[in-house]
Amino acid sequence: MNKTEKNPIDINLFYADVLSYVKEGMAYIDAVQLSILEKGGEIARLASIAIDKYQEATYEVTALSKQPNIDECALASMGRLWHGEHFEGNNEQMNCTEEEIFLDSLYFILKYAESENALESALDANDKVCGDKKARREIIEMALND
Repeated sequence: MNKTEKNPIDINLFYADVLSYVKEGMAYIDAVQLSILEKGGEIARLASIAIDKYQEATYEVTALSKQPNIDECALASMGRLWHGEHFEGNNEQMNCTEEEIFLDSLYFILKYAESENALESALDANDKVCGDKKARREIIEMALND
């Protein structure tokens, strides 16, 4: 690997670690935070962005939490605005990077992990926003499927 290449993020390994902590009884957010402390590097940088956005979206006094389209705004504000696209929930043909897919998926996972129907809720929210729904769905299912 040359100096200009980033270390690839290993999403599967990250979620394997997170899920092992969750199965031990740890809350999902705590499991994610412990995993990023252990891993460090690029995965920690990216996960921290998603954690911050999840907290902003769920903390009732923030401007984001008051938006009618919270999830769309949260995903858009974590990075670039999907190549200038408008929010259109039916647009599935967007080219998203691995980083964007990881950020978006982790946001949905954190936001819905503790809900009664976590997987169903996260997948429903995923289907309502634009971007690479299929790639996000695969990660959400891997992370929240019991």
